[in-house]
Amino acid sequence: MSGAGISLLETLARVRGPWRGLQFGDLGNPRPIAQPLPPDREQALRDRLTPVLTQLNAKRDAAFRQAENDLRLKAGGAALAGLVLGWTMGGPLVALALMVLGAGFVILLLAGKVQEAPRAAAKHAILKVMAPVLHRLSSVAPGSRAAALPVGRIEGWRLFGPIHRIEVDDRLTGQRDGYDVAASRLGLQFGNRGNRNAEAGAGLCFIVAEITAPDAPDDLTDAITIVVAQDAAAQSLDAPRLTHRLAVSPTGDADFDARYRVYGDAGPLGPAARAAFAELEKVTRANPTATLELPAGTGLRPWAVIRPGRLVVLTPLALFNGALEPPLMPQPLTADALIPAFAADLAILDDHLTAALHLMKGFSR
Repeated sequence: MSGAGISLLETLARVRGPWRGLQFGDLGNPRPIAQPLPPDREQALRDRLTPVLTQLNAKRDAAFRQAENDLRLKAGGAALAGLVLGWTMGGPLVALALMVLGAGFVILLLAGKVQEAPRAAAKHAILKVMAPVLHRLSSVAPGSRAAALPVGRIEGWRLFGPIHRIEVDDRLTGQRDGYDVAASRLGLQFGNRGNRNAEAGAGLCFIVAEITAPDAPDDLTDAITIVVAQDAAAQSLDAPRLTHRLAVSPTGDADFDARYRVYGDAGPLGPAARAAFAELEKVTRANPTATLELPAGTGLRPWAVIRPGRLVVLTPLALFNGALEPPLMPQPLTADALIPAFAADLAILDDHLTAALHLMKGFSR
């Protein structure tokens, strides 16, 4: 894709490694493939996905060439501005230094940004093919994800303090056993009017599983039950009380209350519902600092928001865990590499939905 000559974008992509945003992306750690797809199913996906990847690669090739030209023009303009400024300030040495600094700053600033839209488009196109086939789920387009989880809705969970930034990196929707379901990879950064910095590696990330019954009321002002894991950071553990004025409500189950803190109405958490949290714990993977992914069942415990006919389960997710990541431009998208990786990551999201459904059904037992 790079064409003739030295490519600035390709060189930087190799030096910087995999794509990395503020909370999502890849640190380069290989992700395990727990259970490969059967050969016949993988071939069926390859037949569907290969034409899509062919079109994507053509679009990425054109986007890469355009981005490379734009980057060269902007870097050249910054270098010229630095040269003129440096010459007026201190002569040729200062001019040379500012020329290099100006060009380098522009390259580093823009090189990552030009990868964002092609990355999002590739993820959605791949998921659009694979998710319905493997799990009867549909991928929500990048431009529509934010509308599904706006700040008002997330604040309505009464789990967090002031939210500054929301990123919905992936969202899948569908139906299971008569319920509407959704699975999202959600990143949050916090702050108020006096402190609104968005920093790479800051905030919290979750896999969010939402289960909604067909008769769920639209009025969300009624009773609410919030369950926060006792292994959460202190500010998260206390946020429902300090920010939203909710009272702690022990369930009376000593083992459960040692693992979770309940706010609001503890009534829905009967024996079957409390036992169902064991299924949620089996799919946890984030280490205590949410910076590394652990084997399933050994990570930070999940949180839950329970309302009549509605359940939201938030399982802490390790930052930059590399899930559902296509390669950077100018690397080509290939079915042989993407199908096993995306299938394994989709299976994890499906496991979260299955565990959340188990809890939802526990409320009626």
